[in-house]
Amino acid sequence: MAPSARQTDFDAQFLDHLVGTTVTTYYEIEPPQELSAVSLASEAPVPLSAGPPPGVSPPPVSFTTASPPPVSHTTASHTTVHPTAAPSATELSLSFPGSPPPKVCLSWIITEKLSESALYLAQDQVNMGAGPPMTVGKFLCHLEEDPAQIAFMRIYYQIPVTGTEYANLATRAQQGCPGRVCGEHEAFKVLMREGCSLVPRFLGYDERMQRQTDLVPNGFIKYVVWEKVPGESLTEELFWSLDRPTRDDIRAKFRAAYE
Repeated sequence: MAPSARQTDFDAQFLDHLVGTTVTTYYEIEPPQELSAVSLASEAPVPLSAGPPPGVSPPPVSFTTASPPPVSHTTASHTTVHPTAAPSATELSLSFPGSPPPKVCLSWIITEKLSESALYLAQDQVNMGAGPPMTVGKFLCHLEEDPAQIAFMRIYYQIPVTGTEYANLATRAQQGCPGRVCGEHEAFKVLMREGCSLVPRFLGYDERMQRQTDLVPNGFIKYVVWEKVPGESLTEELFWSLDRPTRDDIRAKFRAAYE
């Protein structure tokens, strides 16, 4: 049986509870791509394959290159994370040969849920390698210290195997796992390392385990943040709704950027 994605009250209620929470993400400063600011909403859309309009420079993001601080954050129905103090200034850390690259830490407040879907899987599907089941949501967010700095955030969150949604915590805890490598994060790292300027700038990532009282204790939560640029998001549905010449033009631009 193939995996199925469907929207239900179960996952929709969970994702709604994320609005208003704060999340801290980070990334290592090692690519040639310049640190980017989060772009503001576009006054006029641009082609799907285009980046920010020439000559438009978004305001700079405040960041710190120190290691992420300890985090803890609680909402009425779900526990997320945020630092005890938001970064408000640039702090440079010393770098020595052979030492890990410094990290940029940013705190984001989730303001709006844009979409969500859940991949529900039965135990036999998980056993065949189709899992783990998860719910995925796309959100708008802004920097904690500057609401004008807007970005997109995607959250991957492990959910229980179908039929165990309301089982006791001990049963659901047995399903907890780190999950697969986040392909979206890996793609951003490659694009940044190659200095690609034709995609939105990567602004942060974090991965942690769910608490012992969450849906899947020790299950994964993954956060990916990228800048909001002018234009329309090129989803799979939108791509295939376009005519053949437009699709070919988009393919050619992606190929040229990749090469």
